[in-house]
Amino acid sequence: MEYRTMLHLQKCLYFNLYLYIIWVTVVGFFLYAKLNSLGHLTKYLSLTVFTLLIVIESARIYLGHYGNLSRRVPELAGFLMLTILMQMPLVSFFLFNPYLMSTPMEITLHTMLWLLTLTEVVFSFMALKQASNFAKSIYLSQPNNR
Repeated sequence: MEYRTMLHLQKCLYFNLYLYIIWVTVVGFFLYAKLNSLGHLTKYLSLTVFTLLIVIESARIYLGHYGNLSRRVPELAGFLMLTILMQMPLVSFFLFNPYLMSTPMEITLHTMLWLLTLTEVVFSFMALKQASNFAKSIYLSQPNNR
C-alpha cells in the first residue's frame, strides 16, 4: 500500500492545526481592534465569515484527520467538499477584500492559510482516490453469498 500521499496530507493537517490556532488569535485580535473603523456592511460580513471559519475549520480538520488515518472515504470526501466549497471562498474573502484594511500580518496569515488549504486539496484528492481504491479492493475480495 502507498502511504506517501496520505502522509503528506497528514503533515498538512498537522501544520494547519497550529496555523489555525495562530490565525484565530491574530485575526480575532485585529478584527476586534478595527471593528469601529469598518463600514456597517463590512463589519457584519467579516464577523459572520470569521465565525463561520472557526466552526468550519474545526470540523474540517477533524474530518481530515479521521478520514486520513482510518482510510474512510465519506470523511475524506466531506473534508474535500468543505475545503473546496466553504473554506476557500471564506478565506478568499479575507484575503482579497480591500475594505477590511488588513495589516501585513493579517495578509501573511491569510495567504499562508489559503496556500496550505490549496495543498490540502491536492493531497486530499490523491488520498481520497487511494482510499476509494482500497475500499473497492476490500469489497471485491469478499465472497458472493448468493
